[in-house]
Amino acid sequence: MTANARMHVWLGIGFFFLLGCDNVTPSPRPADRQEARGSPVARVLRGKLEFVEGYADGYQQARHAGRPMLVFFTASWCGFCHQMEAEAFNDSQVAAFSRQFICILVDADREPDVCQEFRIRGYPAIQFLTPQGVPLNRLVGKRSAAELMLQMQAALEATANRSSQNLLR
Repeated sequence: MTANARMHVWLGIGFFFLLGCDNVTPSPRPADRQEARGSPVARVLRGKLEFVEGYADGYQQARHAGRPMLVFFTASWCGFCHQMEAEAFNDSQVAAFSRQFICILVDADREPDVCQEFRIRGYPAIQFLTPQGVPLNRLVGKRSAAELMLQMQAALEATANRSSQNLLR
């Protein structure tokens, strides 16, 4: 490899790191694993947070439990997603607060249709939803535990406000 070619490779790598995962578009591929209907819901830990794998299963649980959703859109190739998991998702307060939500993990490579439906254009992304699936606030990009806590509180307040308004009608 010539010196000029090496320079172009390093410039490309540096450009990728400057942009972060927000501007990388995942290549769609078929789901790695198909779960049979009626099978147990897959759960996975990311940091100290427990997630339901897959939007459809998580949505059904949230509706049944009457709890708001924290939907984490991630990708295996996203470095900022892994950093957020290691940092914000390991915070004890975030973990405690997360128990008030149904946390749902949406992998961009396994569920590209869900990412497209939610118009996710950058990773990591977190979408908060009511138990009925009404969108609340959204975070795009790596966030600190403190920022995540503030948004979790706002989502819980918005859900409570919606519930109380429905009761008054």
